Amino acid sequence: MIDSVKVVPISLDNVFDRLGLCWGHLVDWKNSRIVERSKEWLEEANIVFTPTTFIAYVEGSPVGMIESIPQSLMRKLGLCPCRADKERGETEDRYLLGKSFEDYLFISCLYVNKDHQGRGVGKALLKRLLNSQAFKESDGALVYVAKRDETWDKYIHWPAGPAEFYLKAGFAIEKTLINPTGHILSYRNG
Repeated sequence: MIDSVKVVPISLDNVFDRLGLCWGHLVDWKNSRIVERSKEWLEEANIVFTPTTFIAYVEGSPVGMIESIPQSLMRKLGLCPCRADKERGETEDRYLLGKSFEDYLFISCLYVNKDHQGRGVGKALLKRLLNSQAFKESDGALVYVAKRDETWDKYIHWPAGPAEFYLKAGFAIEKTLINPTGHILSYRNG
């Protein structure tokens, strides 16, 4: 367990820390079109809902992040462009569960870099989200989890973490999805 994890909300000052966590493995990543589109989405989304993202730092370096958006805003804003893959059937509509879940936050990403996995960073990020004002004002949280494809190397399309992580934290299976297969888990507030 890492004792020195510092979790802070996204801001104009650290937006490239968040983008670097996702895209830093690419050559010349700051000039990539997907990075520019992701940055634009973050800027737009954080005007309407803040913070979309919490970033974890260890010894001043970004090592992980958790990102969420209210279900009620997903149709309007969509998800970060790197989170929707129409060819695989992974679009925002797939994760909308109707009016009774409109006031839930949808966790679109929980990412911890390889060197810090299994050391409490993911737990610190989830805890920070579940203690945030945004969560306290919501009815709960939802997350989509899928079995990890072992062929994935540096890029994981849905890096939300394993189902077991969320189930241990008190989430429950809300819905099973097919093509691609996965589950939407829920955590009720209160």
